[in-house]
Amino acid sequence: MPDRYSYPNSLVLINKLGITDYDRWKAVETAAIHQRMVELTEHPIPGRFDLAHLQAIHRHLTADLYVWGGDIRDTDTHPGGTGIAHCRPQFIVPEAERVFDALAARDHLRGLDADAFADGLAWVWGETTAIHPFRDVNTRSQHIMFNQLAREAGWIIDWSQIPGDVFAHARTLAIVEDHSGIDALIRPNLVAVKDAAQRDRLMELLNEHTQGFTTRKAVRDPAVLDRELDAAREHRRTLPQVDAFGHDYPPGSDRGGPSLGR
Repeated sequence: MPDRYSYPNSLVLINKLGITDYDRWKAVETAAIHQRMVELTEHPIPGRFDLAHLQAIHRHLTADLYVWGGDIRDTDTHPGGTGIAHCRPQFIVPEAERVFDALAARDHLRGLDADAFADGLAWVWGETTAIHPFRDVNTRSQHIMFNQLAREAGWIIDWSQIPGDVFAHARTLAIVEDHSGIDALIRPNLVAVKDAAQRDRLMELLNEHTQGFTTRKAVRDPAVLDRELDAAREHRRTLPQVDAFGHDYPPGSDRGGPSLGR
């Protein structure tokens, strides 16, 4: 989407390095932002898991490349090739306040069992995807903030088990349908952090999969992605509930609170 953020007649975003070749720009951006994602995985930015916190993360991730890091976009955007519109610029701040206030009202999902946590995280991730506060680097900023939120709530997501393109498809569907696809992918791969060895192993996995997860590969047929999401939803329905201490309960046990979005 060429606009004031891009070089004339180009999809390349205007950058501090003056790179105008698309392939070189993409390679440099991917490497630079991946390095900063690793930094924030190891040393998170403190915050309240609100728009200001997300802006601080975005500003850090893009510091080497863009002068508009952390700034709310002033142009319309949409998920590439879908025709689905993100939130209009004038509504970004009030919509973000609505979503993050609801998150704060649930104590940032602390003290919940696996079902309630996954459902709440899926809702707020889907809503934030629809808001899309920045011109670019939204996916990677959300990835950092919501993994930080999960860790502080006592959970780590094993991203090695979640295909990046399927998760991206689930996030897009959350804009126009619901967040069930995100939930179906996150819930089976939630691990309660009970000991330091387990935490360290999963943190290594998180760093290993950060770049691959957030880098778009060849686009697959949406029908194929739909089938994979349907299979994930079916698998998710068969899972026992697990609380933050690792205790299992039969599927359907009424131990979790309602979704943030209900």
